[in-house]
Amino acid sequence: MTQAPPAPGRRKLLVGGLAAGVAAAAGYFGLRHRPGHGDLARHGHRFVKPLRIPGKSARLGEASDAADAGIVLQTGIHPQPLREGALSDVWAYAQRTVSGQVQLNPTLFARSGGRLKVTLENRLGDDTTIHWHGMTVDEANDGSGLHPVRHGERRVYEFDIRNRAGLYWYHAHPHGQTGMQVHKGLAGLVVVEDDEELALQKALGLTWGIDDIALSIADKQFGLRNKIVHEVGADDWVGDKVLVNWTPDPVFEARRGWLRLRLANTSNARLYCIGFDDEHRQRLPFHLLGTDGGLLDRAHRMESVFLGPGQRVDVLLDLRDRSPGDLLMMRSVVYDPMENDVGIGPPEDFAMEHPGAMPMGEDMALMLIRMSDKPGGAAGTLPERLSTHAVGIREDAARRPFRLWIQDSGRWMINHWNHHLAHGQDVFEIRRGSVERWDITNDMRSMPHPMHLHGFQFVVTGRANSPKQVAERAIDPRGRTPHDLGVLDTVLVWPGETVSIQIDFSQPYSGRQRYMFHCHNLEHEDQGMMIGFAVID
Repeated sequence: MTQAPPAPGRRKLLVGGLAAGVAAAAGYFGLRHRPGHGDLARHGHRFVKPLRIPGKSARLGEASDAADAGIVLQTGIHPQPLREGALSDVWAYAQRTVSGQVQLNPTLFARSGGRLKVTLENRLGDDTTIHWHGMTVDEANDGSGLHPVRHGERRVYEFDIRNRAGLYWYHAHPHGQTGMQVHKGLAGLVVVEDDEELALQKALGLTWGIDDIALSIADKQFGLRNKIVHEVGADDWVGDKVLVNWTPDPVFEARRGWLRLRLANTSNARLYCIGFDDEHRQRLPFHLLGTDGGLLDRAHRMESVFLGPGQRVDVLLDLRDRSPGDLLMMRSVVYDPMENDVGIGPPEDFAMEHPGAMPMGEDMALMLIRMSDKPGGAAGTLPERLSTHAVGIREDAARRPFRLWIQDSGRWMINHWNHHLAHGQDVFEIRRGSVERWDITNDMRSMPHPMHLHGFQFVVTGRANSPKQVAERAIDPRGRTPHDLGVLDTVLVWPGETVSIQIDFSQPYSGRQRYMFHCHNLEHEDQGMMIGFAVID
């Protein structure tokens, strides 16, 4: 039975507990910032498990919208070997192949302009859904908590793919239990392709699964006998182990040439700052090719990029001059987490709630990349122009302000709204076909919030009062970073900052269509940092 909405709460980083947590986390994540020669050679020995690659792993499958009968996914609990010792109880969307093999959370492939049909069979024992994160859909296919699928029921999601090519994802979204169900495993990737995307693959000489890889990055909290644990009612649930495509301490064998990594942050609450280092802790620059909703108009050279929960980035590494045996580390580099809300709400002990977990903002090794001696790497040319993506800024767009703040009780709010206090009702209406500018202001007494919009994509039109670590990345007078120049469905708003986004509410669906706008820190969402709105004729 679905549990009642949890009481709000905020964790407290007690000095003694924090020190113990950091010490324990060092054993799990290693590779703290130790500059100097041989860093990877000394500590990279933990990274020995081959990265699980969708379609090339017995557990991570693939499925296509070309299937005549559609795709059938059945929720359930599947014991998996994630760490030494007992099997972990992974909650998953499982598909059975023609040969009878069961594959979990398959990566789905679809063509822009095509049609996706997925049948959900709920055998989980509780309400669940499939939310198509980032996809332009009607309310009935959005998969939010407005339309739960009961245990024992079937639900068919079927819709036209109206999105540009890009990396999207699907995950559970039942009211009050999204954090628990996603943390335990109910999430998978969606790859949408179009002509511009295929042209880029051809120009670079990329081969899917060899030098073009999709990565789902999620930290999990493990308890006794390797059980994946989540506490309903907790806040900012982070884990003691980061899994990349469900692989702990992964190593990827890369060929000499271009390496494209499509990264999705499928964690509940952890924010990463993605960077790449060599054996000497020298930062390896990369090209940012795209964001949530597909390719940028051109590539941008960067050394690190923030990746909030729910967000995706498409990056390209130049490994053409690397030699067999060379080592690189994909990591989350040090940043200021700006958790300015500490001290609000009931006290909680980070080290007790998340034993062994690395605090937010610390240096974390995520995946070892080892150069192999196999020939045939991608040796093409990076085009100057990647796509025709260009969205003009409408200065006449109607403006709608939002304030992100926290009550003294620890309850997160959007303006004066909270989903539970509003009893799940829509709090405003928008005329179909209108264009609006939303100005999202985050209180200084707050933390970074990844704000996600259902059913529509948007563009960032500006940032104001950004913290130094964001402002120094700005590349235009509007304060936008390269990441802001793409099509997005989730945007990170830092304490004290105002981010403006432009949304076109045109859609082919008639009648009242209801959607959600919420923080993609999933515990914040479950606590009610979410509002409903309706698009009307």
